[in-house]
Amino acid sequence: MQTLKTADKKRLNTKMLALGAVFAALITVATAFIRIPAPLGYAHAGDSMVFLTASVLPAPLSFIAAAIGGALADLLSGAAVWAIPTAIIKALNVLPFFIVRKILSKKNKDGKILHISVVISLIISSAITVAGYFAAECVLYDFSAAAAEIPFNIMQSVIGAVLFTALGLALDAVRFKQLISAS
Repeated sequence: MQTLKTADKKRLNTKMLALGAVFAALITVATAFIRIPAPLGYAHAGDSMVFLTASVLPAPLSFIAAAIGGALADLLSGAAVWAIPTAIIKALNVLPFFIVRKILSKKNKDGKILHISVVISLIISSAITVAGYFAAECVLYDFSAAAAEIPFNIMQSVIGAVLFTALGLALDAVRFKQLISAS
């Protein structure tokens, strides 16, 4: 009996690790290839995948997938200087979702991707994106250039939130969270 439980746990861990890699790849592709030009770079659809990852995968896997996916996108896009700041910012983007999911799971309400509490996560995560890139741009460029990018960083977060909401609605309709958590 003990061996069966160990085998099931190993299979679940392998499945979650594979899902983490898939979500990191989705973040990379959505960030590197779905672009909206901005003066010092681009806005992208990758945040929607970061939000989805944070809503679906357990911690610390969601933190790792977000960091790796974002950093890989910068490396693939020829913006290697942004890889480390992006890895940090994208991992921090997951934090509000993690906190909200922890609260929801205690109340047995973490069965869906979209929940009213997710709005709070989206707002806080978007603020982390804007503040994080502002700080990084102040270091890499200067205050004026960083301030000029704020509207584009806000736009990036809004695009991500809208796409995430549409994806969340569609995936909740097919009970995606239950499907991936089933053994």
